[in-house]
Amino acid sequence: MATLSSWQLGRTQPERPCSLAALGNLEEVLRLPTGALSGLLGRPRARGRGSRESRMLPIGALKPGEERVAALLAGLNTSGDPHLIRISQHDRYEYGADRSQLRVWNRQVMRADRDGPDRWVTLFYEDEPGCGLPRPRGLRNCRLGKTAVDEESGVLAAELLFSHPLRRGETLIMEYEMVHREPRPVGSWGSCGRTLRMTTREYLLEAAFHPAALPAICEEFTEPADGQPGTVRRLIPDSTGCVHALALDTGPARFGVRWTWDVPEPS
Repeated sequence: MATLSSWQLGRTQPERPCSLAALGNLEEVLRLPTGALSGLLGRPRARGRGSRESRMLPIGALKPGEERVAALLAGLNTSGDPHLIRISQHDRYEYGADRSQLRVWNRQVMRADRDGPDRWVTLFYEDEPGCGLPRPRGLRNCRLGKTAVDEESGVLAAELLFSHPLRRGETLIMEYEMVHREPRPVGSWGSCGRTLRMTTREYLLEAAFHPAALPAICEEFTEPADGQPGTVRRLIPDSTGCVHALALDTGPARFGVRWTWDVPEPS
């Protein structure tokens, strides 16, 4: 049942010999032609560390201006990136009464799959031209290293250095924040989220709004990297003015929350 459920949800497909044999039995039980279910299977998934790395999107993927981002990252050390497995991610975006973005708090749990990774490189994009870029600050188990900024594209890249190089199998809880030096311009719409460059077990995203500036319409969205149809789900702020979206075993994909503060005019 678990295998069929995961297959139906698009997470995995039957591949083990016992699962493939069960498909033949199901075809008999359901009185389907031989091969009716097994014919729906895609190519077997590649396995192993190399295959995981090949399924990881490069930093900056699914965003415009990938060439400029690559140039921005050229001066930073991203060699450890493919060897940090994302176990869980929690992002919290906070917005003020004037609709400005005040702070972004991030918490990640990662595991090294080889000896040596000693930093995490993050990108932060300006939502709207002229909004300005924030200042990153390490809060737990990390400190700020090199940074690079492309003002024209509105992109900030930053290294967050660990206290020591990780050993293979070692896990790390890391927290950092992005704080704006000045209030950002007020707009009628907004969005937040993250590019999940590889399958992430758990990604929790919060958007916390001031009670005096709740959005009129708010929704969760997913945009798969492989071009498959995306998903949209309506969100309602809770009693604190916060909405959240949870992605499990998701990626590579863009996952986020978007909203409008103004009620759309009827068409």
